[in-house]
Amino acid sequence: MNANRLLLLIMSVLIAGCGSKDGDTSSASDPNMPIIVPESITVSGISSGAYMAGQLHVAHSSIVNGAGMIAGGPYDCAQNTMQRAIGPCINGDGLTIDTALGSARAAAADQAIDSLDNLRDDPVWLFHGSNDSVVARDIVDASGRFYDSLGTTKIARVFDVPATHGIPTLSNGSACDTFAAPYLQACDYDAAGQLLEHLLGPLQPRQTASGTLRRVDQSDFKDAEFLDEGFVYVPDQCTRKRCKLHVVFHGCQQSAEFVGAAIAEGAGYNEWADGNDLVILYPQVAASRLVPLNPLGCWDWWGYTGDDYARQSGAQIRAIKTMIDRLAGPLK
Repeated sequence: MNANRLLLLIMSVLIAGCGSKDGDTSSASDPNMPIIVPESITVSGISSGAYMAGQLHVAHSSIVNGAGMIAGGPYDCAQNTMQRAIGPCINGDGLTIDTALGSARAAAADQAIDSLDNLRDDPVWLFHGSNDSVVARDIVDASGRFYDSLGTTKIARVFDVPATHGIPTLSNGSACDTFAAPYLQACDYDAAGQLLEHLLGPLQPRQTASGTLRRVDQSDFKDAEFLDEGFVYVPDQCTRKRCKLHVVFHGCQQSAEFVGAAIAEGAGYNEWADGNDLVILYPQVAASRLVPLNPLGCWDWWGYTGDDYARQSGAQIRAIKTMIDRLAGPLK
């Protein structure tokens, strides 16, 4: 089997979450879009989205103040090679953090990413389901060791929830140990709430989501392989007062192109947003049409958009930074 065919096979199982309904059709130009506090931006993701959350956190650590990662590995694990992406960065065989640390330090020295010193005080939440047979626990352990080596002290590690490869919820989705679309798993465990509380501190109680799930324009990010639209969940009060921002990255084959808005509507983040003045941005990446290395709409953590995918100049990191700027105002 050649490398391209093997990548397609591996990526066909690296999938998690996003669902069925379309949400509100309001556009990002709506005058009632949110007002964001620039100093309170955090990120999270599942699988390829966990890799992307980590990349954005490290690349823009001066503005991103914490990361939650479900079944994701350390910064620049793949080293721009397909072989590493489908090998040690999934199964953990022979994986060390030396290459990740070397890449991060070299990029920081080149000023291609922010200073790594910014990561010392940032909270990091790491999760691996005890029934996950898609991504090895060693991968998530490596993420913890990467942050440990950079002096990060606020690391939470959750490895005892009997979930498979997906996002654990209180009651939404398939059975906790069932690997099936839309890769939300009813585990009586609120991953969204747990990670948000670790990243943001004590929260007001979860409540029924009563805000608006809006469409957000992504049509000018074709070089980043984005869909034309993403989603943003806006609590009503966040059109009148300054709110925090959390960015959620879906996994492979879970964007709206495949399964609609299941993550944006069912992963549990929105239920924490209204009571905690929190806007949730759900960017959406497309399956590649011109580049035949991403047929399932994974985030770029191995280099299909260019060699600089893990740096601030990378197409997807630039696109997400622009989306954040549009909500929070231009940030350095």
